[in-house]
Amino acid sequence: MHLAILKGDWESTKAFLDNDRSALTAKVTILGRTALHVAAVGSQWKLVEKLAQHMPPNMLTELDLMGCTCLHYVAMGESVDAAKALVAKNSSLTQVTDFKGFTPLIYSITSTRCKEMVWYLVLNTTDDRPACPFSGPSATQLVTLLTAAGFHGN
Repeated sequence: MHLAILKGDWESTKAFLDNDRSALTAKVTILGRTALHVAAVGSQWKLVEKLAQHMPPNMLTELDLMGCTCLHYVAMGESVDAAKALVAKNSSLTQVTDFKGFTPLIYSITSTRCKEMVWYLVLNTTDDRPACPFSGPSATQLVTLLTAAGFHGN
């Protein structure tokens, strides 16, 4: 299944999942990643969207051994549609922090690949616990990163 995901082969991935439903939520790599993590790390955005449809909402907040959810990895890419699919399934996903306390929003800013991703996450990240990204300890860092990445207005 791992190779099918990395190739973006939905038919083979779906056949594997149809044969073994537990594979959808199982940790399939030594880094503790689920099929959804693997698709996100491999930039297989269409697979991320399709897997998200089948994934239980609570599993989307699952951290791998690097401390990241699938949205942390999607945030570093350019597929706002993949991010939307994940957030539509579990809106609290934008609040989940990695082991350092970073939200997917921070990941999107530091990768600076896609301004649309940053704006999508800014608009869909709330200032709620546990992260409190706009008023908590990381708020100063957030403003600094946004400014350094050129996200300040004229």
